Amino acid sequence: MAAIAAKRPAIDLEINFDYNSAALTPRAEPQLKSLGDALISSDLKDSIVMLAGHTDAKGGDDYNQTLSERRAESVKRYLIDRYSIRPDHLVAVGYGKKQLKDPSDPLGAENRRVQIVNMVEHDEATK
Repeated sequence: MAAIAAKRPAIDLEINFDYNSAALTPRAEPQLKSLGDALISSDLKDSIVMLAGHTDAKGGDDYNQTLSERRAESVKRYLIDRYSIRPDHLVAVGYGKKQLKDPSDPLGAENRRVQIVNMVEHDEATK
C-alpha cells in the first residue's frame, strides 16, 4: 500500500489530532468539510482515497500503530456518516510513527495526523 501511495498524488490536506487521541476536534472541522466537499464533487466522486493515519514518536510501536489506524478510521466514519461516501471508496490505514512529517521534532503535533492520498488516477476512476 505504501509503495502505491508514494506514486499517487496526495491531496494537500491533513487532519490533525490531539496527543494520544483519535477523536476528531472542532479545529479539524474546516479540513473535514473541505475534504468531504471535494470527495463528493464530480471530479473525485469515483476516486479511491487512502486515509493514512500517523502518530508522533512517543510511545511503543504497537500502541502507535493501533492509534494511527483508529485516527484513519475516525476520518473514514465521519466521511461516510456526513457525506454518504461509499465505504469501498475509502481505505483507512495506519503507519504508526514510521512516517513522521517533521523528523527533526519527533514529538511535534504536526506528526499526529491523517494524510489524504488519491489512489486512483482520474482517467481510471472515470473510465
